[in-house]
Amino acid sequence: MRRGNAMNEHARNAKVRLAYARGFTFVELVVVLVIAGVLAAVAASRWNAPGETAPYQGELLARSLRHMQMLAMTWDSTLLLTPASGGYSVSCASTGTPACASGPGTPVTDPASSAPFRVVLSYGVTLTGPALYLDSLGRPVSSAGTLLSTATVYTLSGGTQTWSVSVAPITGFVTVATP
Repeated sequence: MRRGNAMNEHARNAKVRLAYARGFTFVELVVVLVIAGVLAAVAASRWNAPGETAPYQGELLARSLRHMQMLAMTWDSTLLLTPASGGYSVSCASTGTPACASGPGTPVTDPASSAPFRVVLSYGVTLTGPALYLDSLGRPVSSAGTLLSTATVYTLSGGTQTWSVSVAPITGFVTVATP
């Protein structure tokens, strides 16, 4: 009889091990799904497309202005930033250099991207401000070529956010102002 009891005990232990070896319990699955849901929510909130915010578009305009200054100095040409409500473009103010062969009003080819230097604002962000000329030293000038005496200010609005980008007179230093 002892041998029979030992076999029954062994069979019971094998069944118990088999029950635990079949898979995950319902509670374990629920915990994993809750953790995955929380991680997905956190990732989605941080993955907000940066192009939809006025601050991002303001920083992009500031970088474009700085890039425009470098191009004006590199090409020894006066460049023109032409803003529109839906974006802006950079073109040559006159012809005379190989980089400005396409003529005034036509966006220059950005050497960084090999595409026309044109930026389209997205997600309802709008831009207001005057046209800006930068001379061959990267300084803001009038259309006649005289140095500006006041800052040039651009306003970007989107949703409830409004940011401004200003270009200092004489130096052309670009700053982004938070609301």
